[in-house]
Amino acid sequence: MADIERLEQRPYDELVPARTMYEVFQATASLYGDRTALTMLRSASLDDPPTTYTHAQLLAEITRAANMLAQFGIAGDGVTAILARTHAKVPALIWGAETAGTASCINYLLAPDVIAALLDAERARVLVCAGPTLDAELWAKVRDVIPRVAGLHAVLVLGGQADLDDPRVHDLDAIMDRQPGDRLCFDAVAERSAIAALFHTGGTTGVPKLVPQTHLNQIHAAWSLAQMFDLTEQDVALNGFPLFHVGGTSTIGMSVLATGGHVVMLSPAGLRDPMIVNNIWRLVERYRATFIGGVPTSIGAMSDVPIDGSDVSTVRFAFTGGAALPSAVGQRFEQRTGIPLLEQYGMTESVAAIAATPLHGRHVRGSVGLRAPFSAIDIMQRGPDGQWSACPVGAVGSVVARGPQIVHGYLNADHNRGAFTPDGGLITGDLGRLDEAGYLYLTGREKDLIIRSGHNIDPQAIEEVANQHPAVAVSAAVGMPDAYAGELPVIFVALAPGHSVDTAELQKFIGDRIPEPPAKPRHLFVLDAIPVTGVGKIYKPALRDMALVYKLRMEIAELGQAVELVDIAASKDGTEAAVKLKAVSREARSRCDTRLKAALAPLRSTVKVEWVEA
Repeated sequence: MADIERLEQRPYDELVPARTMYEVFQATASLYGDRTALTMLRSASLDDPPTTYTHAQLLAEITRAANMLAQFGIAGDGVTAILARTHAKVPALIWGAETAGTASCINYLLAPDVIAALLDAERARVLVCAGPTLDAELWAKVRDVIPRVAGLHAVLVLGGQADLDDPRVHDLDAIMDRQPGDRLCFDAVAERSAIAALFHTGGTTGVPKLVPQTHLNQIHAAWSLAQMFDLTEQDVALNGFPLFHVGGTSTIGMSVLATGGHVVMLSPAGLRDPMIVNNIWRLVERYRATFIGGVPTSIGAMSDVPIDGSDVSTVRFAFTGGAALPSAVGQRFEQRTGIPLLEQYGMTESVAAIAATPLHGRHVRGSVGLRAPFSAIDIMQRGPDGQWSACPVGAVGSVVARGPQIVHGYLNADHNRGAFTPDGGLITGDLGRLDEAGYLYLTGREKDLIIRSGHNIDPQAIEEVANQHPAVAVSAAVGMPDAYAGELPVIFVALAPGHSVDTAELQKFIGDRIPEPPAKPRHLFVLDAIPVTGVGKIYKPALRDMALVYKLRMEIAELGQAVELVDIAASKDGTEAAVKLKAVSREARSRCDTRLKAALAPLRSTVKVEWVEA
């Protein structure tokens, strides 16, 4: 913390002089123009030649992209949406869009109706997307989306002309390659407060919230992470995050590029490609990587890949963030690789940078580190009167973040309600505590707490125990609806490769090591894989959905053979379900319907029961 405070004694504009992201790229091209900036892997194959850019070439490519997009009327504040996996030109298109106007990085895994709703909500004028030659699966989505979005002025297609008869559709490569790369041909906005990008949060169900990030937000986040990780032009980072995620654009993106370093983008699919994970140590050796990272599920998968003689001595550290790191996963990674694993904490609304474990500071397992420079982290509680107050050191409360990297609100002002304190602090939704040295410990998500008869249960405490079992690769605890207790803790596990387990033995292993009787999981379910989001974070709404379905199956089984289950489905957050049943007779149907409704009525989830004719 002393090093951060000393850094803060210097004038901010002296430390961070850039006003825009484009100025950052101009500076790195001036200082490190001939050094490699980006290596774009075209696939997971080690034999597939990559596309590379020096810092000077990357600036030229960004300039060409900005000039091209400005021709389509977005110069100033128009929105360009980028919908593509991480192909060679995509980074330059994102930063070119930020230079000309505002970039919107959209998760290509979303359903067409959600993508269309996002494009409408942000009033996108230009859509950049992968064409049928480059990505046939994604192009099929785009064909579905384009007719729904009347506000699009142009659709620019990567990888050749598209098979769509629409005057708005253009061959991106042909237009971009004709643009000058040595100068901007329009008047670019040079203000730190200008909106550089729109990132969305969530998005598996419903329309995600859109988060406007300013140039200052992005610059400060990249600079802060570079300070905490002591990054220089000598660093080489392997980046397996998608670029629609701040982990890809900021944590292992701009933080490295802004120091003159080298970022290797690990194929269009990144760490979602199993072959990339299987080749991770050979890629480390090939590119002499100094910095690798991923969400905890990716870190766990890497630790299961044998190093097999690959030279990993160049790696100074690995980082993880995006979700709580199970202690057993962190310990397993460090023991098997010999690489220090640093935890980092952030979110879309902070451009990733709230806290990080300093490379040259104290490493505390279980802590996500110290606050970013020129920023603040407060642990707060809200009283019955709605007023916020600070918690004592060591006490658990709501994590509230402030600083130049924190956004001022959402694109839709309605989403700001409950998201910020009256003085503008970001209410992260996480629970945590600070120790006397300023290290932050996250203790769970407020919305993930399991509430059993008024008793708050932290699912992380259950998961930490489950992950200690040698057969468990990853686990996740959620609440199962219960008529008496409201919720009961249950746990889902995925097994490590080559392992099997007796579920009763595993459940006893977990229960014996949890001191609080209410927190002992009532049920244990073994899955082939734990559901995750597009960036590999555990997706608990899907597990709450499964827990509700299991609960309903249990209740229906209690009715005996008089009833047959025809169909059952639950919403993706476990709040609603629909059940279709068939009874052997009208009398059985009447009797079972009464019993079932009585059993389900106290549940907080809404369950619709439909009987079909026998």
